Amino acid sequence: MPRRTPSSIAYVAFVAVLWAVALPAVLIADSGRGIFPARGVGFITGGVLLAMGGLALVDAGAHVLAGAGIGLFGVRPGSRLVRTGIYSRVRNPIDIGTVLLSLAPWVAFDIDLMWVIPAGAIVYFVAGVGPYEDRHLLEAFEGDFRRYRAAVSKWLPR
Repeated sequence: MPRRTPSSIAYVAFVAVLWAVALPAVLIADSGRGIFPARGVGFITGGVLLAMGGLALVDAGAHVLAGAGIGLFGVRPGSRLVRTGIYSRVRNPIDIGTVLLSLAPWVAFDIDLMWVIPAGAIVYFVAGVGPYEDRHLLEAFEGDFRRYRAAVSKWLPR
């Protein structure tokens, strides 16, 4: 198994800070309810578990892509279609992990508008970048991507 690369570590850190720290911090600051308007130990534990699971998926996906020499800060396909590691189970582990990570603050904090972050993540991945990535992968890998798409689910392992 290849070592973690600086680009995969940087990417995982970027995703974590954006979705689990920066965006929730804006809503917490805007709420005027203090720095940690937490819901309770059970909800905080659930939020932490969601964040850890999400980060694990983002890390696994980023690790496989970086190991294959594919850039992480973009949506253009690499030189080959990656179907190994976690990509043999789901096509979008980074997207799934990011959505789980964005759910964590919504579960842990008692802020009325915190639901906007995971909703925004889902819309971004399903209606925004997802179709764009699929179109480019189809153009780059044609039949290979069609077979991969038929065999491996986008969001839920089969």
